[in-house]
Amino acid sequence: MFRFSRIRQYVLFPICAIALHSAPARAQDITAQPLSLDLGVCKPRSIRVAQLELSNAAAEPIEVLVSTGGGSFSVKPDTVTILSGSSKTLLVEFSAPAAVGSYNGTVVVEVKKLLGSDKISVPLTASVIQPRLQIVPDPSVGFLFGPTPIADTDRRTLLLSNPSPVTIIIDSLYFESGSGPLEVDASGPIELAAGAQVSIDLTYSARSGGETRTRLMILSADLDPPHLALEIAATGLAPVVAVSPLPEIGVEFDLTEVGQRTRRRVTVLNKGQSRLVVEGLGVDGPGFSLEGDRDTIAVAPGQRQSLDLAFAPLHEGPVAGSLRFATNDPDAAHIEMPLAGRASISPARIEVLNEPIIEFGRVAMGKSARDHLLLWNRGGSPFTVQLELEGIEFAIGSQAVLLQPGQSDKVELTFSPESVGRQQVSLAVITEKDRRLLELRGTGEYLKLSPSVEDFGRVPVGEAANAVIELTNVGNADFTITRMTSSSEEFTIYTEVSPQNESILAAEAMRSLPLNVSFSPASRGLSTGVLRIEGFWSEGTETFEVLLNGTGVAAEIELHPSGTLDFDYVVLGETQERSLVATNTGDTLLQVEASPLTREADVEPASFSLQPGESTKLTVSFHPETLGDRFGQILLVSNDVRDRAQPIKIQGHGALRAIDLTSITTVKASRKSTTTTLPVDWTNTPVVVQEATRLDLQFHLPDSLRAALVGRKIEVEWVELDDDYDPKGGSKHVEVLIYDDESGVAIAEDLNLRLSEHSIRRIRLRITTRSYPDAPPHSVSQIFEVGGWIWEFEAKPLVSFLTVRPSRDYKDADGNTVKGKTERLIGLPGIAFAGWHNTESTSLSGVHLTATGNVLEALSTDNAIAVSMGIALSLYKDRFLLGFGWDIYDSRPLARRKGTQDYIMTIKYSGLF
Repeated sequence: MFRFSRIRQYVLFPICAIALHSAPARAQDITAQPLSLDLGVCKPRSIRVAQLELSNAAAEPIEVLVSTGGGSFSVKPDTVTILSGSSKTLLVEFSAPAAVGSYNGTVVVEVKKLLGSDKISVPLTASVIQPRLQIVPDPSVGFLFGPTPIADTDRRTLLLSNPSPVTIIIDSLYFESGSGPLEVDASGPIELAAGAQVSIDLTYSARSGGETRTRLMILSADLDPPHLALEIAATGLAPVVAVSPLPEIGVEFDLTEVGQRTRRRVTVLNKGQSRLVVEGLGVDGPGFSLEGDRDTIAVAPGQRQSLDLAFAPLHEGPVAGSLRFATNDPDAAHIEMPLAGRASISPARIEVLNEPIIEFGRVAMGKSARDHLLLWNRGGSPFTVQLELEGIEFAIGSQAVLLQPGQSDKVELTFSPESVGRQQVSLAVITEKDRRLLELRGTGEYLKLSPSVEDFGRVPVGEAANAVIELTNVGNADFTITRMTSSSEEFTIYTEVSPQNESILAAEAMRSLPLNVSFSPASRGLSTGVLRIEGFWSEGTETFEVLLNGTGVAAEIELHPSGTLDFDYVVLGETQERSLVATNTGDTLLQVEASPLTREADVEPASFSLQPGESTKLTVSFHPETLGDRFGQILLVSNDVRDRAQPIKIQGHGALRAIDLTSITTVKASRKSTTTTLPVDWTNTPVVVQEATRLDLQFHLPDSLRAALVGRKIEVEWVELDDDYDPKGGSKHVEVLIYDDESGVAIAEDLNLRLSEHSIRRIRLRITTRSYPDAPPHSVSQIFEVGGWIWEFEAKPLVSFLTVRPSRDYKDADGNTVKGKTERLIGLPGIAFAGWHNTESTSLSGVHLTATGNVLEALSTDNAIAVSMGIALSLYKDRFLLGFGWDIYDSRPLARRKGTQDYIMTIKYSGLF
């Protein structure tokens, strides 16, 4: 017994220890996400699903039991095994009940243990609401379409909105009484998300008049109640046709003769509320017709329109037909009216509607007059009328005319006289009962005036020739003259005839009208004009023309070549000549005198005479007196009536003789108060001048060249050059105008040219002139530069990069010999304050007086300063200076000063400055 108890204690202790150790680990290793789950808002009887995730952080798989608390919640699956370090997803489902409100539940996650279990609870929430639908317009008000004419449509929009937080499904939309004239563009289903809206188009197509009422049904299982009704009202406006006489009775025409026409009228009224349209108008039946070219008419409400029907039978006996048309009256879409008539036939009866005599009156020969023969068949049978006419000057349009019953016709009659006087013929009209004669009468006449041409012959230009023209009427009709005019100013009429002073020319040349006409030629050659005679006679107004001819004769000068004589450029004081040929191309003697209008031009000979066709040579000379463009004229005054003073136009240019600029140009060099003349050979070999030299130019006017110089422009140009003699910067210009001066010298003022090493060191000076505008330029040029040896104070900073003070032995106070030490100093400042130098020299460029202040602390510790003065030779254009000097001041102790000589040797550099 004792041993068994000990064994059980040893066995149970490890088991309990394992149980106590593993239970808290399992409870901590299973987790749920999220910690609480909200399934949101649902519709009644809907299902909402959400996910819940379980995770196992333990080192071994866990079997989990899942259950829910709350009747509307469920979870799947109810048992799940989760491997170590993995997750499982659960589906939590909420089945919304019909009642609205908030619902709570719990998902319980249970992990079985050896002793008991561990649980995790996840709260669940959800809510149920009843969705509602907003309708615009308000269903309590209804939906009203406007009055719509037949065949028109009216479209309106219905707005459905979902203000609920859940989706609404509209299952269907339909009209309670069927579609009929109403249509909806959506039938369903339609999904409306939360807060969304949709537009539904409703269309009303008016098919008949009157009011239509129905309801639009909106069905949705999501609504309570599940259906909504919207009252719909629409009104159609239809025309109402009324016809007079009634369509059932029709139209009956009176007894009508074959070939005749009778008319009846049908009236169409609109008793409706919209426009009545009548179309497809047509008439059936022989002899019946609808007058007016139209097949469609429109009748406004309350108005009427008339239709004119005609009956023109072609055969004897009763005739039946119909009038038919269509309307937009829905109750009378097609209307057909019977038409009835009766035709009879009577014998033909032809009547001539003209008088026995047809008078054509007076007709001018070459013209025609027209009239008509009028015939009418008053009977009921057709008949062909025969016409007979003899005569050349009278004609008829047809020999026979067929006349239908009741028809009238006309035959053209023409009178075209070919002879003068009275003409008469007979026209026979053969009808059904007799032969009737009509008399055609007419008179042929003509009008002609004489003469038709008048020639005045040859008349000198400037003179006048008169002639009397005897105007007669050789025709057989009197002519009344109301106006006479001339088309040319060279022909003048002196006979007074005007509308207030008319003149009658009797026929058959019974008397004449004398006309006094004058011819005054304005130019040589043939001149023509027209004497226009206006008036009237029995045929109306008439215009006759008499051709007037005459020849003007005169002298006429012609120059060859024509145009302006261009002498180009002529040197002042010289003369150039040009030749012209003058010819008399006229008909009489030409006399000419020359009259120059300028002193610079002349012509030879000054006067001459030429017979017709004769020529002579003219010599025109030009000698300009001033420079520039010159213009002038020489008038040839003659008896040429067209151009009594013909000009010879002259143009040229006054120019100067070419000159040698080097012979008249002097260069003056001024420095301080001294002015000298520079010897310049104008070969561009540089001329060297001293520092601060001012250059001036003078131009001499010798008597031998004065005419070639006065008025001339000389251009002075200079440009600065660099060390390579290339231009540097822009050029400067000065213009000198040479005028006649008693001094005989012209100075280039405003030149302001001063050369200096520190500003303008080197220039090229160019002098240019032209003998006349656009002439080739004549130029000379020279280079001037600053250079040479000069003495001046310059204050030039220096750097002594090597200074040597030679050593010397000396005795101290005790008489002992002390060894001196040579000093070598670098970088000592100095100044060259005066010198005789030439900066353009490439080797030895000058001799300078210098002063150097030496800081001696470089080789000593005494912080001493020494100042020396000396003389130096400059090399390489003052870049390096090699010299020597003597100390004039030394602040070192006496013992130190004795160890070096009091003169120095140094190499200095001034290039940095």
